[in-house]
Amino acid sequence: MELVLPRFGLFFWSAVIFFIFLWLLTRYAWRPILAALDAREKRIAEALTAAERARTEVELMKQQQERLQMEAAQERERILAQAQKLREDIVEQAREEAQRQAERILATAQQQIQQQRERLLQEMRIYAVRLSLEIAQKILEDHFKEPEKARAYAEKLVAEIRLN
Repeated sequence: MELVLPRFGLFFWSAVIFFIFLWLLTRYAWRPILAALDAREKRIAEALTAAERARTEVELMKQQQERLQMEAAQERERILAQAQKLREDIVEQAREEAQRQAERILATAQQQIQQQRERLLQEMRIYAVRLSLEIAQKILEDHFKEPEKARAYAEKLVAEIRLN
């Protein structure tokens, strides 16, 4: 039954280490990660704004083209038919090109977000593992400063392993 129930000292030090670890992560890991994510979000918003500006420019170009075609229509009816066909082709191509560019920009932004998120999560995991190992090492070094304690603990572990 003693193996199942933790002692107060073990519980206390585990809680202290946990809260120190949580504080360190909050102070040195999560804030920089969140700042990087916010900066990335701003860059993506700027890219989307640029795409919107490009779409607006295409619309303005479309309006200018329609005006020119109306002037040509007043001159001759034959030119109207040809200009109408040309206008439809150009508008469709411009719309398709704008759609392709917007899709490319969005796909690139989403891919970059995903890569950045995966890289940051991987860095956070590595940082957490390193920090845990350093804390455990310092605790064990502190606990086993005396050779007698270390030898007694090792013999206890050997006895427990043999029983299992």
